[in-house]
Amino acid sequence: MEIFIDESIHDQYGFMLLGFVICTSDPCEHIGALLKFYNAEEYHASSKMDNDSDMRDLRSKLRNYINSNCSWGIVVAPISNRYALSEIVHDVLKKLTEPLSGDISTYIDEGIITMDESEKIKQILSLKKLSICDSKKYEGIQLADLVVALCGVRLREEISGQPKMLTYGKEAGFDPPIQAELGYELWASLRYSMRRSSIAKGEDMPDMACFDTINTGLFIADYCSDKLSKSAQKTFGEIYLGCIH
Repeated sequence: MEIFIDESIHDQYGFMLLGFVICTSDPCEHIGALLKFYNAEEYHASSKMDNDSDMRDLRSKLRNYINSNCSWGIVVAPISNRYALSEIVHDVLKKLTEPLSGDISTYIDEGIITMDESEKIKQILSLKKLSICDSKKYEGIQLADLVVALCGVRLREEISGQPKMLTYGKEAGFDPPIQAELGYELWASLRYSMRRSSIAKGEDMPDMACFDTINTGLFIADYCSDKLSKSAQKTFGEIYLGCIH
């Protein structure tokens, strides 16, 4: 089992995210083949894709891979924690690895924690492997980049109250056309694989089933303001698995 971790920074809105993707098998060969097919050296979820159909197709295939083969979650933290993340990384890895069995290898993108911090966490948690890696060489980190980038857009839109709207018409199966928030649409495409409680909420089952994600797929750092914590819980605190339109 392998865990990949990346970050997304949003200075203007006062928050940052750590995203983790848990894979039951090594995804690097599959991702490498996709990158080669699209003649891409590396996938960057934050890159502009409005006029790049190949990169949008690659994003779609990576989302499909995550939904079919992985589970994921995020940690929401205030921007003040940007250069002090070792405690947060330790806490979330402890919560993730304690219920899992077998050998677990963890790969963290460069710049999140130091080598000394990673070695200390590895020893405390008795992890088989905890490596700081270049995402070009360990392509699984690019899955975490995708997750954390889409979640970052979604939370940013919630905090700002200014979502970017897209129109979906006959080409998407809607007549008359509808408008939907870009951030929500992109994030919702990954919701099926977000880590969540196994117990559904509510009475209208199964079509309207919602599942809690707190302390399973959503972790909120203790240092978050009340406003940031509430925004994170409102945005990611539960997952709806039914149709969104």
